[in-house]
Amino acid sequence: MADNPFAPYRLALLNLRRKPYRNLGLAILVGIFSAVLFGGSILNSQLSKGLESLSERLGADVLIVPYGYERVVTATLLRGEPSTYYMRKEVLDRIRAVPGVAASTPQFFLASFSDSCCSEHVQIIGFDPESDFLIRPWVQDATARLDGSEIVVGSKILAAVGDKLFFFGKTYRVAAKIAPTGMGLDTSVFMPLDTLYALIRGNPYLPKLLENPQFLQKLDPPEEYISTVAVKVSPEVSPKSIGNAIMRACAAEYNLDQVVTENIVAETSRRLHGLSASLYWLAGGIWLLAILVISLVFSVSASERKHEMNLYLLLGAERSWVAKLLRWEAFFLCAGGAMAGILAASCIVFPFSTLIFDSLQLPRLGITGGSIAGHALLALTISGLSGPLACANTVWSLTRFDVYSSLREAE
Repeated sequence: MADNPFAPYRLALLNLRRKPYRNLGLAILVGIFSAVLFGGSILNSQLSKGLESLSERLGADVLIVPYGYERVVTATLLRGEPSTYYMRKEVLDRIRAVPGVAASTPQFFLASFSDSCCSEHVQIIGFDPESDFLIRPWVQDATARLDGSEIVVGSKILAAVGDKLFFFGKTYRVAAKIAPTGMGLDTSVFMPLDTLYALIRGNPYLPKLLENPQFLQKLDPPEEYISTVAVKVSPEVSPKSIGNAIMRACAAEYNLDQVVTENIVAETSRRLHGLSASLYWLAGGIWLLAILVISLVFSVSASERKHEMNLYLLLGAERSWVAKLLRWEAFFLCAGGAMAGILAASCIVFPFSTLIFDSLQLPRLGITGGSIAGHALLALTISGLSGPLACANTVWSLTRFDVYSSLREAE
C-alpha cells in the first residue's frame, strides 16, 4: 500500500511540476510569510528572555550617577558601551543616611582601550565585595576569594576560567564567568575596587584618558572616587520617592542625577512590545495575502482542471481521492515554500543577531535548540495548513460537479 504509484501525494508532487513558474511564485509568497513568522518569533523570544533577565539582573532600584551621565549608564548596562566617569566617594555615606535606603554599594566604571595595553576594549567595573549585591549573587564563591590578580568576566568575553587577560599593562587571571544576562554586563570585566584602584594608581597608560577635557578632576588618589551608587530601597517606599530624596539631599552639592531602574525596564518593555506587534502584524498581513492569492490561483485553475478531474472519476477514482489530491498539492506547495523561508530567515537571524539587537538597542538572551525547533515547527505547520485552507472552496467545487455535464461542456 505504501508503494502505491497512484497515491494522492505521489501524483500531487508530479502535478506541481506542470506549472513550475506559477507554483514557484506561490511558494515564494508562502516562504516570505514563513520567514517573517519564524524570524520574528525567534527575535521576539530572545527579546522577551532579555527583558526578563533585565528585570531580574539589574538588582538595584535606583542608580545615582554624575549629572549628565544617566544615558551613559543605561547604555553601559544594556549594550556594554565602554565609558569612564566618576564622582567623589564621600557621597556614599550621605546616600546611606537617607531614610528608606535599605542597601547601597559603589561601583567604578573604567573603559579599557583597543591598544597594546589591553586584551580587549571592554567595560571594566569595580565593585565592593563587602557591600555588593549586584555581582556576587551570580558568582558567590568566586568573588568571595578574589585576590589582587583575579577578575570575573562576562559570558561573551573570549576567555575561559584560568586564562590570563591584561589591562593597562597588568595581567589578571580569570577566576569566574557570570551566566549570560542578555545585557552589556556580558561584555564587561569585574574586579574588586581595591584591585581597580591599584590598577589606576600611577599607571603609565592612563594619563591620555584622564586628561580628556570631559573629566573635571584627576583621580588622585583614586580611592576617593566612584562612578555610581546602586541603591536598594525599603519595600514600603517607592524607588522614585527615594531617588528624589537623595537628589534633595546630595544633588546640588555633588552634581548628581538618578536612574530609576524600573523606568529602564518599562521603556525597554514598551519598545519590545511595539516591535513584537509590528512583526506579528506584518506576518499576519502576508499570511492573509498568501491565502487570498493561493485561493485565487486555485480558483482560476479550476475550470482548466475540470476535464482532468473528470478523467480521474471516469477511471474509477472516488471524489474523496480527488479532494485529497488537491489538498496534497496545496500542502506540498506551501510546505516547500515554508521550509525555504525558514532556511532563509535562519541565514539572516542567527549570523547577524548581534548586529540586529545592537541596532535595536535592546537586551537579548540566546535561544535553545529546542525552542528554535518549536518555532520552526509552528511556522511550518501554519504555512503547510494554509494551502489546504486556501483551496477549500476550489476543492469543494471540483468534487461536486456533474461528470457527464462537464464532459459535454468540454466538447
